[in-house]
Amino acid sequence: MSPASLIRNDGVVLRPIHGSFFLIDIADNYSGDKCALYEINEIGAFLWRNIDGKNSLEDLVSLLQSAIEDDVPASILRQDTNEYLIDLKAHGFISEVI
Repeated sequence: MSPASLIRNDGVVLRPIHGSFFLIDIADNYSGDKCALYEINEIGAFLWRNIDGKNSLEDLVSLLQSAIEDDVPASILRQDTNEYLIDLKAHGFISEVI
């Protein structure tokens, strides 16, 4: 991901369901009342909540590093966060603000 700020797709919502977190594209045209759920963990939910149109990849990594208790190297957090953001972008859940 580039240093651009990231924004969530307005049609995608985060929902906690039975102790798990799911991203749901409410704008999707579901056939037979079935919808696709994209399951994420607590860190994914934390990052999702901080994708606000202002934060870049580096901002998200910094926020995450401040929030977690484990001593995880910034390089690993950056790599994992970048992969997660690439996946969200591929699903159409986020986009870059230009």
